[in-house]
Amino acid sequence: MILSRGLNKFIILIALVFGAANGFAQNTDAQLAAYYYREGDFEKAAIYYERLYEKQPSDDNYDYLLQSYIALKNYKEAEKLAETQSKNNPAVYDYLVDIGQVLKLSGEDSKANKHFDKITKNIGSASISQIIALGNAFAQISENDRALEVYYAGRKVQGKNYPFNFQIAQILGEKGDVEGMIREYIEVLDVSAGYLQSVQNTLNRIIGFDTENKYTNALQTQLLEKVQKNPENNVYAEMLIWMYMQQNRFEAALIQAKAIDKRNKEDGNRLMKLADLALNNLKYQVAIDAFEYVKAKGPRSYFYLDARQGLLSALQEQIVSRSYDKIAIDKLIAEYQSALDDLGYRDGTWKLIKNYAHVKAFYQSKFSTTAVQEAIDILQKGLDIPGLNPTGNATLKIELADIYVLTNSIWDASLLYGQVEKTFKYDEIGYEAKLKNAKVFYYAGDFGWAEAQLGVLKGSTSKLIANDALELSVFITENTGLDTITDALALFAKNELLLAQHKYDSAQMALNDIERLFPNHALADNILFQRAKIFAELGDYENATKNYLQVADVYSSDILADNALFEAGKLYEGFLNDPEKAMECYSRILDEYTSSLFTIEARKRFRKLRGDSIN
Repeated sequence: MILSRGLNKFIILIALVFGAANGFAQNTDAQLAAYYYREGDFEKAAIYYERLYEKQPSDDNYDYLLQSYIALKNYKEAEKLAETQSKNNPAVYDYLVDIGQVLKLSGEDSKANKHFDKITKNIGSASISQIIALGNAFAQISENDRALEVYYAGRKVQGKNYPFNFQIAQILGEKGDVEGMIREYIEVLDVSAGYLQSVQNTLNRIIGFDTENKYTNALQTQLLEKVQKNPENNVYAEMLIWMYMQQNRFEAALIQAKAIDKRNKEDGNRLMKLADLALNNLKYQVAIDAFEYVKAKGPRSYFYLDARQGLLSALQEQIVSRSYDKIAIDKLIAEYQSALDDLGYRDGTWKLIKNYAHVKAFYQSKFSTTAVQEAIDILQKGLDIPGLNPTGNATLKIELADIYVLTNSIWDASLLYGQVEKTFKYDEIGYEAKLKNAKVFYYAGDFGWAEAQLGVLKGSTSKLIANDALELSVFITENTGLDTITDALALFAKNELLLAQHKYDSAQMALNDIERLFPNHALADNILFQRAKIFAELGDYENATKNYLQVADVYSSDILADNALFEAGKLYEGFLNDPEKAMECYSRILDEYTSSLFTIEARKRFRKLRGDSIN
């Protein structure tokens, strides 16, 4: 018994040794085969791949051996190999294509074509995956017409179960048949509207919607035909809306969206989504029209409240994005008042209350001496709403604190910011309040306390808040090295507070004092930037852009350069009606300040001015 166990162990050991040796040899053959194949020594590569294929006829070993034979023009061996592989794998149709390819390469075109004809005529029992694999195999050897034969034959067999539209469209596109390709993508929607997203994703990849071209023309023509012939089928109208939005033609998209909404007696959800997209694309009038359409459905509509608030936001964005006057602001105020009269002070209207107070305090106040106090009263009334949710309460407190800063009640503002920060210690709204509170101490000249608060905010989940905190912290650190520099910073902080309070003459005087008392100071770029802001607030947009561009040109490596370019671009775009210069400013940000926080918005505005779509 002991002898038997020992013998068994010896036999196992011998088997392991021979097995390891065999595995090592096979691994060496694979390495040598790959090496010679890469080097283009196909004769030696074929020797090793023959060994490998004999031991393991895998797809990889087969493919490399076949290509080695073809490279050596050893077509007889290549044909024999493909036939063997096909015989051993009758369910894999790709190998049949390899046989025909070898016949063509060897000059036997007639024999190859007969072979291909036989393949394409005998796929009645083929599965969907076999048909796709066979079509792909033909396409890979540039036999596009044969690939189409396969897919069309497959369509007859499978019907709507799997119509092969995507495969056929790809081949037609490669053949240059744009209209045929587009037709296939559209007609797959006849089979199922569930293909809508796939069709849109595919077209997004292959069509350049930024300019009018043969693809967009064919797509529009065919979609319009489908909409006219099938008005009851929403999927084509939805495709048309999607196409218009890709082309930045939101006005046309709005017409189609309204038509679907009316035909189907919808609740306006489609229009609300379009309005939000239009607003994001700076298409204010389209957003206004869409929100007004939903608003007209009346209070019973599910989206009525959102539509009214969205309408006011769109009106506000439209007004403040360009030069405005008292008439425009008064009209906006009237819309806000009408909305609050209808909807009342309740938990669901706190956003409306906040925005209304903001417009009064920061825009109407330029034309009315009572607007700021009216804004305070509105917010205090909002804070008294029974059952007001915590987020609404915090938002109204922050807005009220902002207005207290405007009225120079900075410590009352600090108290409110502190309350929000304490309630939402680890939330973004709490970080926002903390940042604003740090700025209060900065305005007051308590730079140490301000820096301590800003240090915590550098880790905020909000990139914007973290960046603002970092910028102010670095700014304070760089300008508090010496007593005299601290004095200059104190004057500059005073200027920023005065500017926030719309006291433009006093703010300008503070800047003059810095230049007089501290000539050639490191704050020179900040002073120039502040002057630009003052000019902009006063409506002197020419001087504002001049100063902003001077910051960007003279102090191009400083932190304010990209800010200055962005502000100049907005003024050229919205107030000076000079889109070319606006595009130049945005383009400089994209080219020279790739890591700027303004990159995304600058690209969006640049593309909008150029006429592109913004997704």
